[in-house]
Amino acid sequence: RRIPKRRPLAVAAAALMVAAVVCVSVGARREDVGMGYQNAASRCVRANAASSRRSFMSGGLAAVGIPIAIGLTAPKKSSALKFPGELPKDLGVRDDGSLKGCSTSSNCWSTSASDAKHVASEFTFGKDKGEAMQDLIDVLNSYPKGGQQIDEKTLVDGGGWKMTKKDDNYVRLEYESKKFGFIDDVEFYLKDGKVAYRSSSRQGDSDFGVNAMRLNFIADGLKQKGWTTTGYPLTTAAQR
Repeated sequence: RRIPKRRPLAVAAAALMVAAVVCVSVGARREDVGMGYQNAASRCVRANAASSRRSFMSGGLAAVGIPIAIGLTAPKKSSALKFPGELPKDLGVRDDGSLKGCSTSSNCWSTSASDAKHVASEFTFGKDKGEAMQDLIDVLNSYPKGGQQIDEKTLVDGGGWKMTKKDDNYVRLEYESKKFGFIDDVEFYLKDGKVAYRSSSRQGDSDFGVNAMRLNFIADGLKQKGWTTTGYPLTTAAQR
């Protein structure tokens, strides 16, 4: 019986899909920080080296099972693979006026955090609350829809952003990565001449400084409008 010829392109495509799923499991965001494919693959392999065979079979292979079954056909565009994660159910203002803190992961900043690694100072203003709210909205709307280009290789929030909730003293937004559609949730709460806020990724651990870079942009915009932004610019996750 003749042995059919191998289909190298199809096999390579399937391998890329498996790599993508494995990367997602650890929250890799190479597209946001200009990492090369080889560096990203290396990081994903190292991060998943300790995973059990059972978890890989039920997770990674199950996700690509259908393409393999129908001939190892890869998607036309990698951007079709999006993993936004679930919106946290405990966002918003607490009874004491605070916001959600941070877990032990390195992809979160909050004015309500309880440790030095994640805590950020509140923004302060010396103007009417309505005017301050308009300042905040103007700065948020000035954020590039196509993402913030930090340098030649670093694009932050390349998937765009949207404002999902707004009232007289509270704003919530979602920022998306260009590849795989990872979502970060950001919220602001105006109170007594101050603004509490939180910026955090829904998945993974390290964000390569994405949340810090985003908050630095916002803090700089508010500073230009006369606000006080103590502690800025924030350092990236790799520096702290």
